[in-house]
Amino acid sequence: MDRRKFLIVAGAGAAAVAAGYLILTNMGGPTAPTRKTLYLYTWEEEMNFDPPIEYQGTEYDNVSDLFPQVYPGYEVEASYYGDQDRMIADLIAGRRADVIAPCVDTIPTLVEEDLIAEIDTTLLENWSKMFPIFRDITGVKVGGKVVFIPTNYGSEAISYRTDLFEDNGLEPPTSWYDFFHPWELGFDNLDDKRRILMPDDSYLGVAMAALSLGYNLDANGDGLWELTDEQLENCKEVLINQKPYVRKYSEEPDVEMPSLLSGGDVYMSIGWAPETLVLNDEGFPVEFVIPDEGPLVFLCGNAIVANTENYEDAHKLLDFYLGPIIQKYFATEYWYGITNEAVVNLLKEEDPELVDSLLLDKPQEALSKGSFEYPLAEGQDELWEAVWDEVLEA
Repeated sequence: MDRRKFLIVAGAGAAAVAAGYLILTNMGGPTAPTRKTLYLYTWEEEMNFDPPIEYQGTEYDNVSDLFPQVYPGYEVEASYYGDQDRMIADLIAGRRADVIAPCVDTIPTLVEEDLIAEIDTTLLENWSKMFPIFRDITGVKVGGKVVFIPTNYGSEAISYRTDLFEDNGLEPPTSWYDFFHPWELGFDNLDDKRRILMPDDSYLGVAMAALSLGYNLDANGDGLWELTDEQLENCKEVLINQKPYVRKYSEEPDVEMPSLLSGGDVYMSIGWAPETLVLNDEGFPVEFVIPDEGPLVFLCGNAIVANTENYEDAHKLLDFYLGPIIQKYFATEYWYGITNEAVVNLLKEEDPELVDSLLLDKPQEALSKGSFEYPLAEGQDELWEAVWDEVLEA
């Protein structure tokens, strides 16, 4: 990485410099160099590290503490969101940020609203180290300009409490069909059958229902999701039938899923591997299930906010998340697929079993096992939102 280094003066010379500095300071002379602040708006798991990241013999549990060690002269003021719609709304409202962490499906909206800037890939040391597929995938470039740097991908599937299913005589889910037909798993025998957590998100909610019906979200292979009017009507019916079993439609399901599952308020939820692993570490028997129909596959990364005052410096944050420290952490601790091919090659030597099990060296194959989360085709957003509104009002 291209790191800024400070001059280090050792031994007695250092003491003399320090003494002189104190005198000058007291006399109104030079003051201590200040760090430049970069503002990051991201996902919680990309802001706080659990478990901590070890770097040069010290553990760091958040990006604000780690980043200045890698890039002296900088500090990061970070905050997180649990929903991309919230992130977009906050940016439109004027929230200060230099770098955000969108997923590829929101890139069209971010571009349309003039919220992100073109990225100068010559300022990124790790751009050339990415798998070629990720440099050319839909959403990375818009109008020939790079606007998004993908850093990680993974599956949105199903997480459920195995003990609560067993204790209540429920059949474990194996498919999106099961997730939307909980009565067939035995939920009607529960004292309170409202034991499912759903995202309050038309994009995810309709897509999950579509997969349960066996629909191909990108039937014409153009890298955009689209459903016919008839298919959308069928999705609405599936969602409404499931509604009596839903405890909550959450705007931040990844944030609320752990507490609701650990507390037993919900038995089954849209799920992610990192959150499931955390629950397992805390002693809760939660299983992450890849549905028979295939998972939803997300691709997330970073973008630079338009009109930032720290345009060139913001590239350092992008390179940080694309670089070996974070890429290795994403793979080994979160079980995410990663986009830096050079890091994958290192992991082949350190943990070949992990590389094989996650298909880290075969991203094309890994992405093909599920439904890649593409942007919606033109006009689809309004149709999906209308369906979702009817579901919530039913």
